[in-house]
Amino acid sequence: MTGVRTAPSCTWKPLADLPPSPSELSSGELEALQLVWTEQQAHLAESDALKKLLEQLRREWSIETGILEGLYTLDRGTTQILIERGIDASLIPHEATDGDPAMVARLVQSHHETLEEMFAAVEAERALTVGYIKELHAALLRHRDTVRLLDQFGNPIEKKLEKGRYKETPDNPTRPDGSTRASCPPEQVAPEMDRLIVLHGNHMQEGVPAEVEAAWLHRGFTRIHPFGDGNGGVARAIATFVFLKAKMFPLIVRRDDRTRYIEALELADHGNLRPLVSLFTEIQKRSIVSAIELKTQTRPVQTIDEAIAAARAVLVAKGQIPPKEWNKAKACAERLLNFAQQTFNSVAEKLRSEIASVRPGFEFGSSLENGVAPAPLAIAKQFHYVANLQEYHHWINLRLRTERDAILTVSFHCLGSQFRGVIAVSAFLETRDNAPVAVAEDVFRISYKEEATKAEQRFKSWLEPAIVKGLTLWREHL
Repeated sequence: MTGVRTAPSCTWKPLADLPPSPSELSSGELEALQLVWTEQQAHLAESDALKKLLEQLRREWSIETGILEGLYTLDRGTTQILIERGIDASLIPHEATDGDPAMVARLVQSHHETLEEMFAAVEAERALTVGYIKELHAALLRHRDTVRLLDQFGNPIEKKLEKGRYKETPDNPTRPDGSTRASCPPEQVAPEMDRLIVLHGNHMQEGVPAEVEAAWLHRGFTRIHPFGDGNGGVARAIATFVFLKAKMFPLIVRRDDRTRYIEALELADHGNLRPLVSLFTEIQKRSIVSAIELKTQTRPVQTIDEAIAAARAVLVAKGQIPPKEWNKAKACAERLLNFAQQTFNSVAEKLRSEIASVRPGFEFGSSLENGVAPAPLAIAKQFHYVANLQEYHHWINLRLRTERDAILTVSFHCLGSQFRGVIAVSAFLETRDNAPVAVAEDVFRISYKEEATKAEQRFKSWLEPAIVKGLTLWREHL
């Protein structure tokens, strides 16, 4: 982040370790989904569709990291073309970016090459070290020689980039509101970076969840701010390194994530790491769900076990037998559905007591429904996943009948065009003549690999805020 180098608005503090129970920062959902993906991946290993998806994710990471750093702009249409067809300057129209298309392509390519080198480093079981972080910095900046800054009078100046070398002058990044964030003094950078790596090594041995460690490492690195420029890109790169080590996907922080990303970093600076962990979890879920939903071609069977599995897959596809994954996912969904119904019944009773009892004609009630309804499809599209309502769909309505009626709904349905052991739960409010509005920041996902008691704990924490937001939107609609 560029800006005026001024005195910080707050005092820099040395690196803080994770709390005593870091696993409590994680919902556990990512671990459950990762288990699902690991099982499915065995059947997709040689799939061209999977190879294509992985390459597209790498290109997207390479493009978006430069946009977040403010190195260039790129319109969405061109971005999608580059993701699908490859990084090529000839595919970038002059009007699609604020820079020279050839230079933009070189910058994106440098990010892509760095990511490829990270995959190779993970494959070679290379550990994260101070030396490797310096290599990442130099690699990401290989096609940049200077950085544009503002001096103390607000005048733009060009400064030479020292690639792979720690800063030698104080550097306190400017926040969007004009205040500055204190970063590590130059003389303390080396010992703080050494401590960062030591603590990271300890965390890896202790089995800290990948999403927690990636968030902590990112936050710790940006607080140190060891380089003169490019720290944000390196922070996302080392967070990606953690995820790749855990056999997950690159951390793709999109331009649409920018506001939430910055807010989460600010909260992490004040000791609250949970929002950043949650954001990183959701970003990983996007990639995992995309991989699970791949439509693949069945490779020729070679063994008796594969032949039996192939026959079973045909029966499952025809709906003649249920998939094994269904049993636990369905049982868990039914448990959560029952809890949601009890909660809605309680809310309806309170509404009747507080409002309907003093105003005849107003009605409040809840009901359990099943079948196919259009609203969950609209919400699924908003959250970029496929909702399968044919194989499984139950929902609970909270009817809010006043002079202006509304319905608050929690919908349980299969995630993906082909069910693979994951059920999604969405929450939304519908009012007359208006499209359904989501009342939760993300859908809730139920995996057959997750224990029902753990899923129920997560669901309770997800459901209440959704109901509160739904009732708030309804109140504003009155």
